[in-house]
Amino acid sequence: MKFLLPKSSAVFFSALALGFIAVPQSVVRVSLPLEAAVVSPWDHVVADLRDFRDQEVRVAGFRLSKDATVRINAYGGGDRSSWRGFTEDEEPQLYAAGWIIDAESRDVVWEMTFQNSSGRADRRTFDGDVRLSRGAYEVYFSAHGYDHRGSFSNFSMNIDRRKSGRNSSNFGEGILKMFGVGSEDWYEDFMQMAKEWGITLSVPDGDAGSVTNFEAPLPNRRAVFMAYNLGDKEYLRKSITVTKDVAIEIDALGEGRRNDGMFDYGWIVRSDTRQRVWVMDFRSTEYAGGATKNRRYKDELTLARGSYELLYVTDDSHSSEDWNSKPPFDPFRYGIAVSVRNESDRNTITISEPEPIDKNVIVSLVKVRDNDYLSMGFSLKRESMIRVYAIGEQVDRDDPADYGWIVNAKTRERVWTMERRRLEHAGGAQKNKMVDEIITLPAGNYIVNYQTDGSHAYNEWNSDPPYDEEHWGITVMGVGDRFEAGSVEKFAEEAETDIISQIIKVGDSDKIRRRFTISQPTTVRVYALGEGQDRTMYDWGWIEDAKTGRIVWEMTYRMTEHAGGARKNRMVSQTVTLQSGEYELHYESDGSHSFNDWNDDPPEDRTHWGITVYREK
Repeated sequence: MKFLLPKSSAVFFSALALGFIAVPQSVVRVSLPLEAAVVSPWDHVVADLRDFRDQEVRVAGFRLSKDATVRINAYGGGDRSSWRGFTEDEEPQLYAAGWIIDAESRDVVWEMTFQNSSGRADRRTFDGDVRLSRGAYEVYFSAHGYDHRGSFSNFSMNIDRRKSGRNSSNFGEGILKMFGVGSEDWYEDFMQMAKEWGITLSVPDGDAGSVTNFEAPLPNRRAVFMAYNLGDKEYLRKSITVTKDVAIEIDALGEGRRNDGMFDYGWIVRSDTRQRVWVMDFRSTEYAGGATKNRRYKDELTLARGSYELLYVTDDSHSSEDWNSKPPFDPFRYGIAVSVRNESDRNTITISEPEPIDKNVIVSLVKVRDNDYLSMGFSLKRESMIRVYAIGEQVDRDDPADYGWIVNAKTRERVWTMERRRLEHAGGAQKNKMVDEIITLPAGNYIVNYQTDGSHAYNEWNSDPPYDEEHWGITVMGVGDRFEAGSVEKFAEEAETDIISQIIKVGDSDKIRRRFTISQPTTVRVYALGEGQDRTMYDWGWIEDAKTGRIVWEMTYRMTEHAGGARKNRMVSQTVTLQSGEYELHYESDGSHSFNDWNDDPPEDRTHWGITVYREK
């Protein structure tokens, strides 16, 4: 069995068979100074990165005008105990270590590891020579946290330099304090060691003339757009316009796990269809160095002439602001860059600020809270293309828990719904889902609906929120610059002129009747919601001939279908022809599960719990 440590820190203790917990010597503070790297006086120093008390990652750049042997003296930290099976990385990771990458290809050429270093956990050393070919290189050293493990304890601590270690809160802090040890002690130990950790590169004095330095990281001159050093909770949107078909290269760094999906990632959609033409998922990425969750995408993509949106999002941890695990090999390029394959195509692509998401809004039901139900109507004077942007909750293979839908106000038939097969990840927790698409609706009246269950909604999250939490709900918009605002009007169901008779919002133990008259043979639509199970209806409606008392239509279980929510919520929408005469509309409910007094999940169209007769045109 494998357990994942929390992103910030964790403490594990094993109790002895006699029922008590021993305090291991590994919990005792270490305050011994670390020796600095020793460089021979005849060696020429190429780079020296040291003192990581205030900075998590340091870098230096150098060029070799010829092949050369480079001496590396590095001091870092890490623990190779058998407890490594409890971490997210299958192989133990040094929490303070250095590496070198090729500045042009961005590929790693040397890395300090457990295998090539020696010494105790917090004093891992590398002292050796590496042969490098002529070219440009960048040397990095990072110290992201502290990891202390022993026979009876396992303590991991992220050192977030945005916070004071004396004010930080760590899982298991109370247990540690029982033994006179807390996060303050570990923080101070880390800072003592961080002062001496680092890496020194040198070459023989005879090769000094072949070495020059540059400011690293090397600029990405091929890129037409780049967004680097992205931090926590970033939400990047850019508009892309291409004047002809063009081949581009996307190089992106992000965070993800095989079983949990991506946390920091990007995608591209067509503006006119909202179709995703590229997405950075786990399968399309490769290991980016450092922690196994560091992922890199690098490949080509052809964009057809047209308009697009580029999006890139991050969650609330492990970014350029603060790495809670070992950073990737190219940490200062965390984010995304877009380049053209052919330099001659540079002027065919333009990346600019996008229009606001809420342009041409028709209906906006957003920032929806727990146990809520919202609806709003609109009328289309002519057939129109509309954009539906909805964010909600769906777990595993279950039906969505927080979701939206649109119905034809007259027929009550769904014209759009936030179905499971349509959903894309919306960032944050995997259960955050979204739909962003364009549909065409004929002229008519429509009702937009959105409902939530009892947990995980706007400002009441029980897990990581989506990247666009302000739009938790559903937004309906007109499409494009040619959208005519005058073709859309607000619509209120109360103003519906085609309603012949209606009994809705029925409560418990009700028996309600309404009389209506049909002046000539008329085809009507009967729309009814009620409660039924085991092939029996408990809340249901019917129509009687007022003179004879004969039932001319009745809601039976066999004619109904699931109305959303609990399985016992049933609905029917059916046409029937009524001859001229007087009729009575009836609705009867039992003593439980009715409008605003549900004993199980309510139906989707809860306000129409009852029966409505519409004139069918």
